Amino acid sequence: MSAADTGSITRDYSFTVRLSAEERAQLEALAAQWNLDKSATVRRALQMALSDRHRLPQTGRFVVVQTEDVTFPVRLSEKAANGG
Repeated sequence: MSAADTGSITRDYSFTVRLSAEERAQLEALAAQWNLDKSATVRRALQMALSDRHRLPQTGRFVVVQTEDVTFPVRLSEKAANGG
């Protein structure tokens, strides 16, 4: 468990971000999806953006080819399918 998980991090820096109505709605929806407040949601998004395991390739494109919901696995790393 990290210090962030235990709540022992001192947060003494803040900043203001101007959002459009659409961006605000997106932030609030993401916060609700993650069950976090807006500040924690921004911190989590920042962590994800900086994490190598969440980094997408610089090239490539995925396009939906059918209108109905389609689910399929996509492997974005060289890691074997069985986790090895």
